[in-house]
Amino acid sequence: MNDFDYLSDLLTQVLETEGYDVEIVKVSDIPTTRLERMLEEGELSAMMLGETPSRSRRFLSVRVAMTDNLMNRRILFIPEGQQHVYDKVKTLEDFRSLGLRAGMGTSWLDYQIWLANDLPVLGIPGEWRRLYDMVAIGNRGVDYLPRGALEMANEWRQHPNLDMEQNLVLVYNADHVLYVSPEHVELYRILNRLMQKASHSGLIRILVEKHYAAVFEPPVNLEKRRVIPLRRVVN
Repeated sequence: MNDFDYLSDLLTQVLETEGYDVEIVKVSDIPTTRLERMLEEGELSAMMLGETPSRSRRFLSVRVAMTDNLMNRRILFIPEGQQHVYDKVKTLEDFRSLGLRAGMGTSWLDYQIWLANDLPVLGIPGEWRRLYDMVAIGNRGVDYLPRGALEMANEWRQHPNLDMEQNLVLVYNADHVLYVSPEHVELYRILNRLMQKASHSGLIRILVEKHYAAVFEPPVNLEKRRVIPLRRVVN
């Protein structure tokens, strides 16, 4: 399961179908902040990223749900042996009434969304990965760690000291978008047209199911989970 392979497949198909020559280069081991500077300066043409007000001001936004809304579906890492705590949750009010506190990075969109939905949350500035251990230890003021369905499909094996909550998926109205460098306006016009077409034709959904099949299979079982809708913060 690989974001580059998915995006490369999608861009290649939509552009070659229209007669364009395509060259896609993988850029790895570079921090996201540096990649965003490269995008802003035109060294990169396009990137798939989570939508934020700052990015939308700096880049040209192709406003299509680039992962068919998989990125906005959150599944929880919880301490071992705590599944029973969540078993009776049917609604957002049920979930809220548990009084449990999430842990997440303060820069995440999730952080604002949890606050907007009156859900207790501990924000971690900077290096957030210590949250895995904080949840596992169980006495650090963090009861669970929300992860995207795509992330969870990769990560559940990497954290045997945590359980993946089995029944719930928390969903809000947001997805990754395709950001194009402001230095490549003509490419933006082309991609904005073709990605709309790819969305309406079902191509994005087909390629999501091809490249991210693990989210629909055990143990993630995305489509079998009980949906808990969250209100998205208005920026």
